[in-house]
Amino acid sequence: MGIPVNILNRKPIQILIIIVGIILIVSLSRSILKMFKARDELKLAEQKIEELQEEAASLTEKKEFYQSEEFIEQEARNKLNMVKEGEIVVVLPPNIKEILGEKETQPQISVPNWRQWLNLFL
Repeated sequence: MGIPVNILNRKPIQILIIIVGIILIVSLSRSILKMFKARDELKLAEQKIEELQEEAASLTEKKEFYQSEEFIEQEARNKLNMVKEGEIVVVLPPNIKEILGEKETQPQISVPNWRQWLNLFL
C-alpha cells in the first residue's frame, strides 16, 4: 500500500514537494523568530518588574520615614519654629554679617597671566 515509485519520479510532483518544503521552512523560521522576539520582550518585562519592585521598596521606606515621629519633629522645628519644653530658640537677624563688621568678599575676576605681565610692563 505504499506510494508507487513512478508517481514520485514525475517532475510536477517533485516541484510540488519542494514548494511545500520551502513553505514549511519559511513558516518554521518565522515561528522561531517570533519566539526569540517574545523571549527578548519577556526579559525586558522582567527587568522592568525588578526596577519597579526596587522603586516600590524605596517609596515604602520614604513613606515610613515621612510618617515617623522623627520626621514630624524635624518639620515642626524647621518650618513651624516649634521647640520642646525647656529649649531656647535663638533667632539671628538676616544681616548678621553687617552687624559683626564682616564684609562680603567679592569674587575676584581672574586675569590671564599674559594680561598681568602686560599690565606690569605698560
